[in-house]
Amino acid sequence: MRAAAHPGLYDPEAEHPTLTGTRCARCERVYFPPLAIGCEACGALEEQLRPCPVAARGRIHAFARVHRETPFTIAEIQLDDGPLIRALLDVPDPRIGDLVHAVWSADDGEVEPVFRA
Repeated sequence: MRAAAHPGLYDPEAEHPTLTGTRCARCERVYFPPLAIGCEACGALEEQLRPCPVAARGRIHAFARVHRETPFTIAEIQLDDGPLIRALLDVPDPRIGDLVHAVWSADDGEVEPVFRA
C-alpha cells in the first residue's frame, strides 16, 4: 500500500498517476486542485461541482530551475483536460511546448506525480 505525499489530490494506488479534480456540471470547466466554493467561470454553486479524474499529461507552458541544496525544476503544465498546474519536472533539457506525462516518484514511503517527457 502506497501513501500519498499530498492526500486527496491523486490516488496513490493507481497504476498511473491521475489527478483528482472537479468539473462544473453547468459549464463543464475542470479544476485542479479541486474547488469546493463554486465555479469561477460561470458562478454555479458548490453543489454543481463534481469530483472528476484529470489526466496527468499535457504540455510545458513555463519552467524554472531552482538551484538550492538539491536542484530541481518546477514547471507550469497546461493539462490536456484544461487546467494549468505547477508540478515537479524531471526532464533533462525541457522546452516550452514539450509533451509530458506524470510518473510516480517515491520518497520516504510516500508517492507523488512527477512529470517526464
